[in-house]
This record gives sequence, C-alpha cells and structure tokens, in this order.
Amino acid sequence: MIFRLLFLVLIWFGVCNAFAQTYVPGESYFDDNGYVEYLAGNLPIIITAPHGGLLTPASIPDRDCAGCSVVNDFNTQELARAFAQAVHARTGCWPHVIFNKLHRRKLDANRDIVEAADGNPDAESAWYAFHAYVETAKNQLLPQFGKGLYIDLHGHGHAIQRLELGYLLSKAELALQDATLNTPFYVDQSSIRHLAGNNVQGLSHAELLHGSQSLGELLAQRGYPATPSESDPFPDEDEDYFNGGYNTARHSSYQNGALDGLQIECNRNGIRDSMHNVLRFADSLSVTVMDYLGRHFFGSADGFLCGMSSTPPEISLLDRLLVYPQPYCYQFAVKKSRQAPPGNWTLGMYDFYGNLLEMHALDDNMELTLNPSPPGHVWLVLWVDGEMKGMRAIFRFCR
Repeated sequence: MIFRLLFLVLIWFGVCNAFAQTYVPGESYFDDNGYVEYLAGNLPIIITAPHGGLLTPASIPDRDCAGCSVVNDFNTQELARAFAQAVHARTGCWPHVIFNKLHRRKLDANRDIVEAADGNPDAESAWYAFHAYVETAKNQLLPQFGKGLYIDLHGHGHAIQRLELGYLLSKAELALQDATLNTPFYVDQSSIRHLAGNNVQGLSHAELLHGSQSLGELLAQRGYPATPSESDPFPDEDEDYFNGGYNTARHSSYQNGALDGLQIECNRNGIRDSMHNVLRFADSLSVTVMDYLGRHFFGSADGFLCGMSSTPPEISLLDRLLVYPQPYCYQFAVKKSRQAPPGNWTLGMYDFYGNLLEMHALDDNMELTLNPSPPGHVWLVLWVDGEMKGMRAIFRFCR
C-alpha cells in the first residue's frame, strides 16, 4: 500500500512539473502518452470533454468495476473542438479546452480516480493529467479575470430531445419555490454558488437557474430546448435528467472559489447526430456563452475578450483559399485565390479528433489534391509565415 501511494504521489509530482510552462493560446499540449489534450486559451472559459475519446490502447485493460459505465458520448469531443473554433472565429480569442482522448472503457475522466481508472497505472496517469490541465487553465484565467465559467460537456440518450443543464441540484430541488432555491442552503449546493452572489445585474439564484436570462433560456431562444430554463424550469418527476457529476463538483464554485460551472448534457437529435449539426450547435453555443458571460459576469464583452478589445478579428485568410468540391467524396482540391496575399502558406489536414493527417506547403498557382485516409470529415488549418490564420471544416458525402 505504501509503495502504491508513493507511486501515485510521483505521478502527481511529475504531472505538475510537466505543466509548469508557458502555454500559447490556440496551441495543443499533451501528456506523455498522448491520452490527454489541452487546447490552451486566453478567455475565462474552460470546456472539458471527458467521455468523447476513442483511443483503446491494449496496454490499458477495459474497466470492469462494479457499476462502471463504459459508453462513450458520441461526437462530444468534436463538439468541444468546434466550439473552440467558433469562439475563435468570432473573437480572435480561445477558450481553454481539455479532452480525454481515451475511450471510456479505458478511463472515465468524470469519476474519482478509483472508479475512473480501475487501478491501471497508465489510466491513473491520464486521469491526473486531465485534472491537472483543468487546474492549469484555472491558474491562468482566475488571476487575470477574477472569475470564469466552466462547462463539462456530455451527451445523453434520454427520450426527450433537449439540453440538460446540471447545476448539482436534483430535479426535485429545481422544482422548489424560488424563495426556497434562493436560501443559503440551496445556493451552497449549487455549481454557480459564486455567481449567485456576484453577478452584474444582481439576479437571484433562481433567476440564474431558470429565469428569462438563464443559460437554458438563452439556448432555448436559439432553438435548442433546455432544462432548467424559463420555458422548461425543471424536469418532471418521471423524466430522466443528469444534474452534474464529479467534474462539476470538483471544478466549479460548489467547492468555493470564483469559477462557476455546470454540466451540459447534449441530446443527440439536431446536435450530435451529424457533423453539420455539431458545427451548427457549436456556433450557437459560442454566441450564447459569450452573451451569458457579458450579461452576468463582466457587464460587456470588453471586460473579458483577450486583449481587452471587442473588435472582431480580420476576415480569415481561409476566405482566400479555394476548396472544391465541398463536400467531397473521394478527394478534393485546394489552391489560393487570385486575391490571396503573399507569404509562406502551410496547410495542415486534421481529422475531427485533432490528429494530423498531412502537412503541405501551398505555393502560388499550385493546386493541391488531398485524399484523406481514412475518408471522412476533416479540418483544414492554415498558417501564413508561421502564424495560424484559421480552420475550415471539410465534409465528406457520397451519393
């Protein structure tokens, strides 16, 4: 037992030292085994995707602990990445995003370490890396902004196709009268504990949960039904609902501090069932979260955009990049437009899990033919003179 405790301490010490470095917003960093990815940010937003990984290394046995859930959340890793890109496209800034790239059969990054890793050292190391990266993001944003928003992103398979926002309050508690929800006892049980007493408009805890300016209602107004919200303030007694888990309790203001948070359980239909819907919802979520931060945390976007400026970024140079056909079936071509500015252009092709497939220099008047292997939806990432200029999703569709 002593040797095992010493081993875990050494893992944690190694993780903490490995992460004591400078991070460049928009760049990805990985643990030693490549099981955890941290997309560094410069906004007061942290997103985690603990159940969307697909890696199944043979060196890590499948978890078989009693009651262990091993079902992955389909397209949540892709949704988190698309959300980050949507925010960047609108603001020029990046949220902090942490991905568990291991399949849930190998690691559940939304459980305590005993259930999460089922005793495997490599899985335990990945668990420590995942949560250390969240702490790294906190340690960067809280000194700068004083507060922030944490979202643990999931997917549910419940019958009712709506978003389920988990604030660590049960559906029975959400159904209580507003006056009861506003008492210190229930505020202290909430993952938006800090925000309830420190929001720009002085809204009550109940109003933040299911009022006209709650996150759920703002999403519902964009065509994505959600509970709790003004239009759907609490799930009925016989309806399924996830109210938040280990990550929300660990990383939100439920544990004190100024990082408020929640778990978002995304329904499949219209959100996770196709890459088109993933990107569509990611864009809506990016607009809604930025609006929510402005309304309740900072008063306006000027208070939290990187560089303290609400000026939108210049039009991406990807608009000067011609891609055809789009969508493609077997292959597609890429070349600069006639209006493309000069410079050393480099084009990277990634799959939707962030893995690099190919990297090419793109010269003037050059037509580049790309054949993704395996065929599928991909990202194109453009650098000019070593500076990243943007990303574009390329879809595959064969009749």
